[in-house]
This record gives sequence, structure tokens and C-alpha cells, in this order.
Amino acid sequence: MCPDCRRRSALIAALAPAISRLSFSGEGLLGILGLANEELLQAAKVSDPKQFLRRLEIPLRTKNVPTSLCHHDPDYPEALAQLDCAPAVLYATCTIERLRELLTRPTVTIIGGREHSDYAHRITLMLAHDLATAGVTIISAINQGLEATAHQGALNAQGHTIAVMPSAPHTPYSRHHPDLHRQILARGAAVSEFPADFFPVQDWCFIASQRILAALAQIVVIVEAQGKVGALLVAHVAGELGHDVAVLPGRVTDPGGLITFGLLRDGAYPVARAQDVLDLLYGAGARMVA
Repeated sequence: MCPDCRRRSALIAALAPAISRLSFSGEGLLGILGLANEELLQAAKVSDPKQFLRRLEIPLRTKNVPTSLCHHDPDYPEALAQLDCAPAVLYATCTIERLRELLTRPTVTIIGGREHSDYAHRITLMLAHDLATAGVTIISAINQGLEATAHQGALNAQGHTIAVMPSAPHTPYSRHHPDLHRQILARGAAVSEFPADFFPVQDWCFIASQRILAALAQIVVIVEAQGKVGALLVAHVAGELGHDVAVLPGRVTDPGGLITFGLLRDGAYPVARAQDVLDLLYGAGARMVA
């Protein structure tokens, strides 16, 4: 991990409270995170930038977070590196060999809202289970709704999953899912742009993690997404990277129904089952659900 990237990572973590006081949209935040160090310090209204930089505590590898890939590392995810606002460092709870194995497999990100219908819960559980059975690495955040369900579906299939965290990767930021977080670490990994000592989590960190969710996956599947910042930002970043965006259709009266309808109208692929996603990954009929 090169010194400049370590310093940049430390700077983002140290400025987290100041960034939270800025006014921005989802895409506006990505613009802020793409600023050079000097411009970022100015935007954050730091009174003495030189002293602030001198006092930065540079993050180190720890037992809980043994892997840290800087922007210049050959194992740093290629699609993530294409972003103007790419994290300087990607931290992971597994070894580099394990992370490489997880990302070498086909990857699918599944996102959805905290509030959801019973139908969305059942279909997300089945979708993640069947994709994991077919050898796909499932990627998602860990919210109290469909994203936790996606991880659980993959784990039920004894499959592999990656959690993208808005906190330090080894820290379960939500008190609702500490057991799920431990299961994910055992079967896959948690990753984050924030180092092991990062605390507390700011609201913007959840938004920032959306670009990592979009970049790590070959296909993004959106199920009953509620927030425009979440679903539309992930779809926007995935589209910029040339990744496919798929939507599981639902009723427009369901949570996020109008958002998913708009994504379908704008060209997202409709999917109803794991086979539809496998057809996008491999070509029609090339790989079948077991």
C-alpha cells in the first residue's frame, strides 16, 4: 500500500464528520470524494490544512482486517479503479487470495429497501440462493431488509457472499445483524473503504458505499428499491462502468415500485428468477440453475 493512498484513506476517514455537514446529492457526494486532497480540505472548511495533514493517523493492517489494496495494487478491482472517485484503499476481512477468489467468480450485486413486501423477501431469498448454488458470488450491503435477505439466501446455499460496509469492514454497524455479519466473514468477506479504526459511521458513508456495490458486480439486480439515492445511484454508476442493470418487476404500488418501473422504462433488464440473471452473465442457456 503506497504512502499517498494510505494518507488519502486516512484523510477521508478523518474528514468524515466535516463531509457530513456539506450539502450534496448522491452524485454530488461522488464529486466531493473525487476532489484532490487540497480541494477536499478546502471544501470541508479546515482552518489549518497543513497541521491537519501532519496529525493524520495513518491506518495499518490489523488481524481483523488483514488486506488493504491501494489504488495502485494489481489486485485492486479494475472496475472500481475506473471511477474518478475510487477509494484510495479497499480494506477486506479476508486474505488477498480469498478476495481474489471471490471476485474471480461471476459477481452479482442485489440491492433492495428496508421496507419491502413478503413477495420481495421470498423472491430475493430464492434468487440469491439459486445464484449462489450456480457459483455466483453475491454482493450486497447489510440493511434490515432485502440486502440482509440476499446474504442469507446465499449462505443458505452454502455459497459465497461479500458485504460492502459503510463502517470498518470487521465492524457490524447495525445491532440487528451481528450474527449475519459473522456468517458472512466465515463464508466470504466484508469490504470497505474505511480502515479498522473508523468510527462513528456517518450517513454519507452509506451513500458512498453504493459506488463500491456497483463496481464490484458484473450485474446489479434491484428489488423494490425505495430510496432514489440508493437504487438510482447504483444504477447510474453501474451504467457508467458498462455493467448490466436488472430489475425484478413488481407492482407500482409496492415499495419502490415507481423507481423500478422507471429503471425498466430506461432500459434495465427485467428478471424474474436466477436463470434470467445467469442468461445475462453467460448467454441464454449457457449455464443452467441446478
